[in-house]
Amino acid sequence: MEKIIKKAGALLLAVCLTVSCFTMQAFAAEGTLQFSDPSGAAGDKVTVTSKVNAGGSALGDIDVTVTYDASVLRFESGTNATGGDGTVKLSFKGDGNTSEAAFSMEFTALKEGTTKLQASDYTAYLYNDEALNLDTGDSTVTIEGGTPVEDGGQDSNKEKAASGSLQVDVDGKSYTVNANFSEAAVPKGFTAVDTELNGTKTKAMYQEVSGQYIYYLEDSEGNSDYFLYSTDDGSFTQTEVIDVNSDISIFLMNHKDKEGLPSIYQETTTDIGGKVFTAWHNSTDEAYYLVYALSSEGTQGYYQYDETEKTYQRYTVPAAEKQESSSNTLTDKIVNFIEKHLTIVMCAVWGLILLLLIIIIVVAVKLSHRNQELDELYDEYGLGDDEDDNMPRVKNKSRDQFIGFDNEEEDDFEDYEEDSDYEEDDDFEEYDDEYEDEYDDGFEEYDDDEFYDDEDDYEAKPSRKSKKGDDDDFSVDFIDL
Repeated sequence: MEKIIKKAGALLLAVCLTVSCFTMQAFAAEGTLQFSDPSGAAGDKVTVTSKVNAGGSALGDIDVTVTYDASVLRFESGTNATGGDGTVKLSFKGDGNTSEAAFSMEFTALKEGTTKLQASDYTAYLYNDEALNLDTGDSTVTIEGGTPVEDGGQDSNKEKAASGSLQVDVDGKSYTVNANFSEAAVPKGFTAVDTELNGTKTKAMYQEVSGQYIYYLEDSEGNSDYFLYSTDDGSFTQTEVIDVNSDISIFLMNHKDKEGLPSIYQETTTDIGGKVFTAWHNSTDEAYYLVYALSSEGTQGYYQYDETEKTYQRYTVPAAEKQESSSNTLTDKIVNFIEKHLTIVMCAVWGLILLLLIIIIVVAVKLSHRNQELDELYDEYGLGDDEDDNMPRVKNKSRDQFIGFDNEEEDDFEDYEEDSDYEEDDDFEEYDDEYEDEYDDGFEEYDDDEFYDDEDDYEAKPSRKSKKGDDDDFSVDFIDL
């Protein structure tokens, strides 16, 4: 019983896993690939249109390979289509704004009969990178009557190129001017016009807004492509037609002048549609680079290509960069330098401010230490304790400032004072002690009244110093005992 239960559980688990796998497959997006069924006569042009529909979801990148019978049809040109020799490749780059992609293929009917075109391989994605499954159809082309084109393959193309048709050389390679293109081959913004090239009447495509010509040139293998024509020097340059959106197309050009592009863009080359064009790679972000192109609206300029999303966007050169390329004044150069090296300038300014701040701090610390040392010095020598120390210092006046002062007399007095030195003379002290008592006794004998009555007999008590009088005489009087 246990074995039966285990087997039943394993079987149930396998069924669940299988259902899960089927469920994951069911969430893949579904779309359709449809073709038209044209008809025509031998020798005429027939156009087969094709369309991919995602059922309302935004389309991403689509690549479809279509096969046809080269003995019945000869591929001439197409919209979002290139090829020849029995194979045409349809390519579309979604921008997230459309759920439908349209293609057209123009053929020359070589002979009567019925032939089929069908998709032999494809890769398709939605704009969100989700895989898109296509329900592919096919095209039935019916050719009746007309004049058959003998040997309508590569031999007939070579024969036509050698039959004296209008030929031109582009980069050392010979091309034949194809004047039998249909209206479907004319790109957006251009119209088919009759013109004259090297003295021969032919047909070209002309953009009135820009005055630009495009010729449809065919190589020796019968493949036709678009070439820009310069009326200035009569030269041809290859181009690649790219549909930016449903309304605007651009035509890539080999432009050599950088025209004030920022320094982050470095000149290089890129391969687009099997053709080499000048490009400028963004050195800071490898997913982007610039190309130069003519738009279907008649303007020329740079377009930025995003390799991640496979999209093109018009690029405007910054005004500051344009000004830098045309400015010659010193002020403009300085301003441009600051704008270009703003980070370095700001670092230098902040560094200078920091240096000044450090200098101020160092000076303040030194001043503080000096003041502290002065305070300690004042404390050590007892300076600044008295209230008088806070008073302003006045320079001592010299006696010379007083009128009539005799320096010689002052010098004599100083000499006398130094010689006598009676204040510190030991003999004088002994004399004073010896006669002090005797003097006091004799003085007491005098009657106070008698002593003071006779002023002439009065003699002052001997003084050790007599002050300088008005007549500047100096004298020392002693009492006779």
